[in-house]
Order: sequence, then structure tokens, then C-alpha cells
Amino acid sequence: MDTSAHDIPPAFRRAVDRAPALCTRPASVMHPTTSTDRVPWASMLILNKRFTRIVTAGIVFVTLFYFLRDKHVEIALEYNHVFHLDASTVQDVCAEFAKDDLLQLIQPVLKMGHGERRDKIEAQLDSVCACFAEDELLIFSDLAETVRGRTVVDILADLPRGYFNATMNPDIKNYIMQKEMQVEGTLDVDVEATKRINGWILDKYKFLPMVQRAWEAKPDRPFYFFLETDTYVFWDNAVRFLTTLDPDKPLYMGSPSPGRHDEEQDIKTWFANGGPGFVLSRGAVKALLDRKEADGKLEPPLVEKWLPLLSMECCGDSVVGWTLWNISVPLQGYWPLFNPHPLHGIPFSDPYWCQPVVTLHKTTPDDVKRLWLWESEQKRFKLNRPILYSDVWNFHHPVQQSIRRNWDNGEWDNFRPPVEANIDSPESCEDFCRSEASCMQWLWRGLDEKQCILMRSARYGQPRRPEPMPEEEGGETPLGTRLKRMTDFTSGWVQERIVQWREEHVCREVQWVEPSIERIF
Repeated sequence: MDTSAHDIPPAFRRAVDRAPALCTRPASVMHPTTSTDRVPWASMLILNKRFTRIVTAGIVFVTLFYFLRDKHVEIALEYNHVFHLDASTVQDVCAEFAKDDLLQLIQPVLKMGHGERRDKIEAQLDSVCACFAEDELLIFSDLAETVRGRTVVDILADLPRGYFNATMNPDIKNYIMQKEMQVEGTLDVDVEATKRINGWILDKYKFLPMVQRAWEAKPDRPFYFFLETDTYVFWDNAVRFLTTLDPDKPLYMGSPSPGRHDEEQDIKTWFANGGPGFVLSRGAVKALLDRKEADGKLEPPLVEKWLPLLSMECCGDSVVGWTLWNISVPLQGYWPLFNPHPLHGIPFSDPYWCQPVVTLHKTTPDDVKRLWLWESEQKRFKLNRPILYSDVWNFHHPVQQSIRRNWDNGEWDNFRPPVEANIDSPESCEDFCRSEASCMQWLWRGLDEKQCILMRSARYGQPRRPEPMPEEEGGETPLGTRLKRMTDFTSGWVQERIVQWREEHVCREVQWVEPSIERIF
């Protein structure tokens, strides 16, 4: 296919223009033309020397290029190198973003907290949510403020009076303290006092109010999509998925997590993990906000009704699941479309390959921005279909080494060698992995731990320095003091086996999944 210059997106063209000209050589160092009066053997010798130098230089260049390229990725991840998206790049990506079609179907709702890291919040607003205007994106938090020029609504300010009884609900002291410090001008200025505010414990109180407030601010939208600051959303895939569903049916969708036990029915319930995001249809929100009448009286509003449960429960997303369960709206589990794993933790295998990916969780600020730009290029150049997990593989894995020290590729889908195998080093751990046909990668936890972990899936992982083992595993000295036992991390991949697996698993059709609470992460 012909791709002329005007077909190349400006964001991609600028990236190419900024790349160093590694393969060019200035005219001043070009070899002069060989004189024709030299004897043939001398000319051949000179040519051979030139050829040898060229080949040697080429080998050195290629070796350094791949080594440094991989080291760059490792260093970037390890030291949280900041990837900057300039305003013109964001503008170019948003120019091709099908926002109008999306907003006819989806109301995006971003939940954050003042105590969260600023780089997480800003990365989300600069990428995944960048193309939405201020009046198109709802942002709810535990404090009214402005971030990146956007209005952030304090969703806790209008809680019923019962929530502010510090005796019955001691959690609310954190909110009161935060508000007082904001008024006094000491919030974030008095660092030690600010650290004493437990923003995590306030988070659970945002969920039910934000559902109610989203409906009040943007009523009657087909679907309400709730995400967090470390949620990555593939909006194009989300639109493709939700277009197939009826918004007037009460639908509650996300990545299943085990919830409360229904004592009356003796059944375990499920809720949508808030981190990967969750979706409520128009029908589900109507059902949730509907107030039943009994004995001539309306039941309390949603948020007031569930205060006793909220004060006892750890997490707001589980409360959402329980309230919906109690009005006969059970979770529709759409794993792996809604993925609880972070980008670097996806365990690539049959369940994570030909399926579309709608969301990721715990995405680092750097990865959020890089992935957003990468996704826009995939849609522009390569794909007229949903982005699959097999596409996401290419974001990290082509620069992967066979072995990485101070690197943890995880324990997902793992098994261990038998004791009689006598695995006592990373080399013997790798050898055992290679002897097992199902082993795709291995992890050696060394120093004092000496554990070999084998895995049936391919996972990228992340940097991890040597660290103390849990205290209970340490033992004591004769004087009764604790021993500090250490572990380090060496990861390896059986590259040829992974390559073969990929060649045998070419995706010939998109595998959209049906809802299930049995098929979970």
C-alpha cells in the first residue's frame, strides 16, 4: 500500500524528524576514491580492509543499538523516566479521536483523590481523558480544586448529615481535617500534617455518591463509564463493545472480584473491581436510584440508605456491587475485556491473546502516555478492528532480553520444581524450565531465599531490587535479634518457545467474550 508523506500523522512525523540520523556519515570522513594506477593486489587489500572495518563497525553498532535500546527501557521503568507529551502531539491525536460517536454512547466519569500522586492524575488528563472538553468529562474527588484547568467536584461535600458524625463514623475525620487545612492554606504546605490524612479510607465513600451525581449532571446517558487515575481505557474498543448492548436493560459490567456472602440465598456475590473501571447502563442507574415506597413512606435516598454498610466495608466498589445485587442487578463479568493486571503484568497466554482489551489497571503514568500515543498509531496505520492483547504484546516485548537481573516477571500461572531437582542457582532454574515443555519463563529468587518459580505464560514484569524477606522467615540470633535475610530477583524467558507459541497462535478472528463470573482473572 502506498503511504505518501501527507498520509503520515503529524505526531508520528515529528517523532521521526527528531530521531538522530544514526546511519549517516559526514562527507569529511568519506574515503577518497581509490586511484586506478594502484596494483590489483593492493586495491584488493584496501577493499578487504574497508570491508572488514565496515562489517566490524556494523556489528558493533547493531550490538550497541539493541543493548542500549533495551537498557533504556529498563532504566526508564526503574527510575520512572518522565515521558512528555507536548501540546501539539495531544492536539494531533485528539483530531483523529472519534469523540462525538463516543459521547453519544458513553458518559466518562473519572474518580480521583486529592492525596493521589499528581503525576498519576496529570498523566490521565493528558492522555486517556485529554480529548474530552471540561463539560464532557465528570471528575469527582474528596476535595474541590482545579487540575490541568479542569474543575474537580468534591463528591463528599453533599453527603447526608449522618456521615459527618465523627463518633459513629470516625473515617470522616480525615475529610474534615483536609477541608480545614485547605481553608487555612496549610494543605500540602504542612507536609507532615498532610500525610496524616488517610485519603484511601475516604475513597469508599465516593462510589455511591458519584453514581448519583453522574446521573444528576448528565442524565439519561446510555452508559456511564467509571474509571480511576491509573485506569487505561481503549475507548475505541469500549465503543465497539457497548454498541452491541441494550442500555435500557439493567447492566453492571466489569472485572469480577469476590464480594459479600448472601446469607439468605447462601451464595457468594461478585462486584466489579473499581481499578479496571466499571460500566453501568442507563437501566441499571435508574434501578439503583429508584426509591421504593413502603407503608406510605419512601425509603431513604441511595447514599443515606447504605451508610451503615459503608462504615464497615473496606471498599466502595464492593458496596456498589452489593447494592446492585440487592435490587436484582448482578455483575456481568467481562474479564479479560476489563483487565485487573497492569500493562507490565499481563500474563500473555490463550486467555490474553485474541481477545479485545478494553481497560488495564495500575498503569504507570509513563506507560499511560506512551500507550496512548502507541494506540493512536495502531489505529491510524494498522488496524480496522479492535486492538487485541496480541497487539499489546508489541508494546513491550520486542525489546525483551532473555535474562534480566534485578527484574521480577512475577508468579502468575506458576509451578515449582520438585525438591529432588536440587535447583540452587538461576542457571539450574533456567535449565529446569527448558526441560519442561509448558514452561515459558522463570524467576529465580536468590540470595537467602533460593526459590525457582516457573510459569506457563509470558509476562514482561518490572524492575525489583534486592529486598529483605518477610520477618517471619528470618529466625533469630543467639541474642534474640532478628536476622535480616535477603532475596534478589533474576528473570528469564525461553525466547524460542515464546516465538513458536506466537507463530502457532495467529489471531484469525476477534474473540469477544460472553459475561461470566466463573471466568475470572
